[in-house]
Amino acid sequence: MGQHRWPRSLHSQAEAVFQGIRNFRQTKAQSLLGLRSCGSWKIYRYEAHRFVRYMQEKGRVNLLDTAGVTEDMAAYLAEKLAHYVLRKRSRQTMETLLAAMGKLQYSINHYIEKHGLAVAVLETENLRKEFYARSKVCLHKSSKVFGNRAYPDPVRLIENIADQTFQLQASLQYEGGLRAEGAGAPSNRRLQNPLVKKGLHGIGRDPATGNQAGVVAVKEKGGKETEHYISLETYNRLERYIQDHGRLESDYAAYVAAINQAAKKTGQYAPGRGSHGLKHNFAQERYLECIGHGMSHEQALQQTSLETAHFRMRETLTYTSG
Repeated sequence: MGQHRWPRSLHSQAEAVFQGIRNFRQTKAQSLLGLRSCGSWKIYRYEAHRFVRYMQEKGRVNLLDTAGVTEDMAAYLAEKLAHYVLRKRSRQTMETLLAAMGKLQYSINHYIEKHGLAVAVLETENLRKEFYARSKVCLHKSSKVFGNRAYPDPVRLIENIADQTFQLQASLQYEGGLRAEGAGAPSNRRLQNPLVKKGLHGIGRDPATGNQAGVVAVKEKGGKETEHYISLETYNRLERYIQDHGRLESDYAAYVAAINQAAKKTGQYAPGRGSHGLKHNFAQERYLECIGHGMSHEQALQQTSLETAHFRMRETLTYTSG
């Protein structure tokens, strides 16, 4: 049996199993079921941690208790489907959740196999198929009625933004929590706030996870400078863009129009959601990421507040609630 150190907390256990399927920069042939995209990595881990929080509330303590995981997943999916029906969410929202649960199953089973553990593998495929069929009956394919300003599938949204400048700006908002003005697209036409070379602070450590991250510093909301942490992939892309163009900036109206077009194409459009919806995605995922790495509720909320340039935790609650 392979040696392994199994964390005590459910959130840390989720991180341990997901690390085993993190296969950035690998091809599909090299890693058929692993997570090769930073965007997919974030959204699936986010959903996994939401489920883990549900398990904690039910008194569970071990992700390797696969019978318990199956039981809780059935109850969790039933609860989420009922919530989505009540809130008139789209079928796509449920499909994203089911895909995340599938990736959680793969990560747990990969961990079991890798360490040669005498543990029953997790089998939830039939369960997920059942809820997929139920969602097709209960939910509309898409909906314009959302109770949450965040996008149901921000990764897919960004992938459908054709213009590379707008796509890069959207990635910065989603991964780092920047406002549109921080990403070089201020809504005030008289304000110029391009993202230039001095805003690139190199490769540092993410204060929540301890992992390497690209650090971008921008002035937002009253001229306060805020540091934001983004994936190395996006940071390198931003660095190359600034080397080629000197600065990252765009017309705000054109940027929002591009986001709205991608939102309509992917069935996620709602009036007023615009670019700020990506900041809501960031805040909700970042809060849970902080919790998953051992921060208390107050610490996670404070860190998220700093990175969204709000500086007051009460304001951040409007982003993390959804």
